[in-house]
Amino acid sequence: MKVIKTILVQLFTGANVATILLLWACCGVTYLHPELHPRLTLMSLLFPAFVVGNLLFVFFWLVFKVKRVWIPIIGFVACGSFLRDYLPVNLPSKGAVDSTITILSYNSHSYGMPESVEDGTNRVFTYLATSDVDIICLQESSNKPELSDEMEKKGYSCVSKKEFTLYSRLPILDSDTLALEGEPCHALRAYLQDGKDTLLLLSVHLQSNKLSPEMKQAYREAIERHERDSMRKDLSPIVQLLTKASPLRAAQADSLAAIVEAWLPRPVIVCGDFNDTPVSYTHRLLTRRLTSAFRESGNGLGFTYHEKGFPVRIDHILFDGERWKSCRTSVESHIRWSDHFPIRTRLIRKTP
Repeated sequence: MKVIKTILVQLFTGANVATILLLWACCGVTYLHPELHPRLTLMSLLFPAFVVGNLLFVFFWLVFKVKRVWIPIIGFVACGSFLRDYLPVNLPSKGAVDSTITILSYNSHSYGMPESVEDGTNRVFTYLATSDVDIICLQESSNKPELSDEMEKKGYSCVSKKEFTLYSRLPILDSDTLALEGEPCHALRAYLQDGKDTLLLLSVHLQSNKLSPEMKQAYREAIERHERDSMRKDLSPIVQLLTKASPLRAAQADSLAAIVEAWLPRPVIVCGDFNDTPVSYTHRLLTRRLTSAFRESGNGLGFTYHEKGFPVRIDHILFDGERWKSCRTSVESHIRWSDHFPIRTRLIRKTP
């Protein structure tokens, strides 16, 4: 009996080590450029699965052999920064109202789904008009005179170009769109007057994976039926689209990173729909010089894309961490009139 127990312990130890190595690999591939390794970098999408697997080993060792619980703990510690990005835990923080900038980013899905209109009133318009933030960055939007008129009454200036709309209480000095590699116009670039400084604001919508509703529905149904052959069959075209989109998104991130690098140390904020998770080449590259608001003051998984079967956080707010500190970052999960939730944060100006 003792021999069998020893063998089982060794087998589970090996399985735990393998899980940890795969978890680390999910982190490591974010340092590879998707243009060179398009399929391999998709491994980062499996990060939450291996986190759950390693967590199960923590409980397993606590019950059956507590002395080995250090194995999964070391696994987590070694990728702690990625865990902080994916699943942050922060205590509530406060900042003086007169020393902050509040920002809202929202892929509005052309101002909402059909159920967003009630009694002739668009609920998205009402939500935006009552949001009480300094800067609102919308993606998949267009100029709506009735909304712009209402926002102007509340002290906002408006810029609407291509699929982007910006409402700002800070004066808008200039703006243009950026045609990055891939589909055209993946970012709105605006220059705002922030006291004596000029703030560079980039509202982005990076390359979409272009997964059709039919494709997603077929895969969801295969999962629900537990049909492995159907899952593999329906997953194949999804992987192909992800493999095609990832290198384009990476090239766009490279261009944005160069713009940010050239503007720093002047104030800069990048926000919008990245179409990439917190564990990805895109996010890691852009947070090399910028700080993630959700990492610094958000809590939990914070999914911003909520279509059934595909919950992920792909909308982000990044900022210059030398100048600001974020507090009260949240995903507005009660606003369900788009396939995305809005994300908002409050940035506190640091004392020089």
